Amino acid sequence: MTDEELEKEIQKVKQMLADYLRLKDLLKPSEKEFERQIDILLERLSKLLQQRK
Repeated sequence: MTDEELEKEIQKVKQMLADYLRLKDLLKPSEKEFERQIDILLERLSKLLQQRK
């Protein structure tokens, strides 16, 4: 993955996190499901950020 592709993917995951947080009230997920989705996205973001270094 090139640096440019990596940066695009990082921005994509950040946007997904922001969107999910904004839609929380509309989707009304259970607390467990909300935490699970956030954990998945944060883990994905963490892996991408590690690749950046």
